[in-house]
Amino acid sequence: MGFGDFFKKIFGSSKEKVAEVADSVEHLVQENYEKAKEVATPIVEKAEAFAQENYEKAKEVAAPIIEKAETFAEETLEKVKEVATPIVEKVETFAHENYEKAKEVATPIIEKAETFAHEALETVKEKVNSFTNDASEHADEIRTKAEDTVKPAEENAD
Repeated sequence: MGFGDFFKKIFGSSKEKVAEVADSVEHLVQENYEKAKEVATPIVEKAEAFAQENYEKAKEVAAPIIEKAETFAEETLEKVKEVATPIVEKVETFAHENYEKAKEVATPIIEKAETFAHEALETVKEKVNSFTNDASEHADEIRTKAEDTVKPAEENAD
């Protein structure tokens, strides 16, 4: 028996032991998985049933509350419409009437303002024409005086 046989026996037996341990572990894992599954299944089923029951109970409890809220919202909307409709109508009537009144009151004032503006424009035109005529007359007088002054000076210069 040489070293080769010796190592074959050591490593060969190690392989067998590893295979045995692996089989043993696999068997234990499988058994524990099955046991855990058996224990967890009723718990999961109870949890599902509990969730379903409580969901249904919540729906039952919430249904009348939701209905009351919807009814309250609808009634409130109707009340607001009832109260607001005459107010809106009054506001529309008031706005229309006051627009007409304002128009009636403003029309003579606007006409007076237009007349005043027209008269003021005519007055300004007259004053400008008067100043222009006066300036023209003064210019003629100054020119005549200048000519009268310049003619004797020219005659004396000759």
